[in-house]
Amino acid sequence: MELSQRLLAVCHFVTQKRVADIGTDHAYVPIYLHKKGIAEKIIACDINEKPLQKAQQNIMSHCAQNVITTRLGSGLQPLQPNEVDSIILSGMGGMLIIELLEQSKNILETTKELVLCPHLDVPAVRKYLHNIGFCIADEKMILEDTIFYTVLRAEKGQQKYDKEIEYLFGKTLLDKKDEVLKQFLQYEKNRLQNIQKQLNGKNTEQSQKRLQKILEQINQIEEAEQCLYCAEKS
Repeated sequence: MELSQRLLAVCHFVTQKRVADIGTDHAYVPIYLHKKGIAEKIIACDINEKPLQKAQQNIMSHCAQNVITTRLGSGLQPLQPNEVDSIILSGMGGMLIIELLEQSKNILETTKELVLCPHLDVPAVRKYLHNIGFCIADEKMILEDTIFYTVLRAEKGQQKYDKEIEYLFGKTLLDKKDEVLKQFLQYEKNRLQNIQKQLNGKNTEQSQKRLQKILEQINQIEEAEQCLYCAEKS
């Protein structure tokens, strides 16, 4: 069984032995965590019955049924407090991740670690983690099949970022001078500059408002690029 680079990054961020994988689909992540000895107890949860049935078949075929159990239900709701120390939420949008975490704060109270891979709204996820008493311990950005993914590992603790660009692009990624982040910034800058060219010369109120927003985003990217450049020179 081969995992994508995104799922491998998710697995390698897990540091606890009791793990829940939310939205497990076919249980590839739990099986990998078991086979590599990363986790000793894993609860694989999914809201849909058919993927969970496939997950159960995969678990049996890898002789992992003594370590991995499956549960049907939405988000973290199939879990009980103190059952797991690490929770994985991957393969879904950032706002859905926030919603699922918000619905189960009683579970978060006894959770030591969150491993998240939001496909959208990553800055909102970073801010939410800080608001609920988690600090971002590590991040990794991956380019896979022309799509940029961000994987975050958060643990209990108080943390606030000083700059908006640190929420937008990840303070950890900026500090590490992440090479994929550099690619992402250039990609986004080119995309926004193309939109800027299309909007130049259009005098409607809506076009001017959008142009102003585009220019603000370009400025934020250039500020992030400057941070990367300064870090390299220091």
